[in-house]
Amino acid sequence: MRIMKRSAQRLVIGGTWLLGACSDLTNVENPGIVAPEAMNNPVGAVALYAGASRLFTNAAQTAIHYTAMFSDEWVLSDAPGNSFNTLLDKRLPQTLNHQTGGNFTIYSGARRALILANDALREYAPTPSSRIGQMLAYQGYIELFLAEQFCNGIPFSTMDVNGKVVYGGATSTAETYNRAIAHFDSAMAASADSARVLNFARVGKARALIGLARFADAAAAVAAVPTNFTYPLDILGSLAGQQNTVFNLMNTRAQGVGAGSDGINGINWLGSNDPRVPLITTGTGIGTDGQTRVYMFAKYNSLAAPITFASGIEARLYEAEAALQANRNDASPTGTGWLGILNMLRASAITPPLPALADPGNFDARVDLLFREKAFWMFLTSKRMADLRRLVRQYGRPQNTVFPSGPYKDGNTYGSDVNLELPVTELPNSNYTGCIDRNA
Repeated sequence: MRIMKRSAQRLVIGGTWLLGACSDLTNVENPGIVAPEAMNNPVGAVALYAGASRLFTNAAQTAIHYTAMFSDEWVLSDAPGNSFNTLLDKRLPQTLNHQTGGNFTIYSGARRALILANDALREYAPTPSSRIGQMLAYQGYIELFLAEQFCNGIPFSTMDVNGKVVYGGATSTAETYNRAIAHFDSAMAASADSARVLNFARVGKARALIGLARFADAAAAVAAVPTNFTYPLDILGSLAGQQNTVFNLMNTRAQGVGAGSDGINGINWLGSNDPRVPLITTGTGIGTDGQTRVYMFAKYNSLAAPITFASGIEARLYEAEAALQANRNDASPTGTGWLGILNMLRASAITPPLPALADPGNFDARVDLLFREKAFWMFLTSKRMADLRRLVRQYGRPQNTVFPSGPYKDGNTYGSDVNLELPVTELPNSNYTGCIDRNA
């Protein structure tokens, strides 16, 4: 099994990757996944591609869920307690029994499948090459999820040809972002035959560069991305694993958009009445805790509802932040500066157009306005948690002025965590002793 042996040498994230993926890859009843003995041909390679794409769709929606709960996009409307949802919503340290490691396992399994699919496509179905580019870009996005959500120090491990895990030590957040950039560069090199995949990789690279505070480089990465570009996740309402699970989570009323702000400093999505975040205010109501009123995001209104995961609007927002960094005193409401870009989007990227914004007068207020605008444009697309962390890390804001803070609904207060710990499944990794640090 050439593909199985070659891919086995490149296991990525600790033992979790094995536990999260191998059974799926040999389950012939799982749509789009084939048994190892059937992989070494073009049909098997395309089947692996389809299966890996499905797992990425699930991973991306998992990222939306976790980042929404940890930031101010969603509130927990289930009964608070010692559960991972409460720990996530309240930003409390995870215990060994309730670590928020479900997303880590899902990301690990998806990455395993993406590497296998990429190897199979290269050997047995190399055209169109953009399918290879897509698998590489998806790997970059998985690494983005890890860098944006977890603490400083991700263990990347390998596996030898005999299937034995060779555990790796902690990889820093910056190194994880750079791994993603390398995958996006490879994706772009393989995607000359598809503007769609090429632009998807460009936007992902800019997202990673922004995470490293390389603002000018981020703007350059997306300069060629059209503003009307969109990359939707591969949602299919009739197939489990590709359905819009973000809708399903809101539909259970265990979590959703709150009636007010999350904590004392979250955005009041309902009260803002912003057309970029339309909410369903009828037919919803009190959550399963019997006290928290929640609303559903109207754009995700069914199991088949599309999710735009990367876009030209996102590209322009990276350019706007780079422009503000380049000229912190720019007050012009028009042109190619930060505020001119924001007003261009408000005038042309939504119908009817939104009124132009005025300059708020100083750099800190400009940062506030820029991040608020991005929050509305990028609502429930997995960007918010990373942006709140960047406000702490790159802009020097105290975490309790950025993340939800103050009294929690159980009478206690929000915690002070700004990221997630690695799950209990990493305990067998003798080379990993925990987070390098828990800083933003």
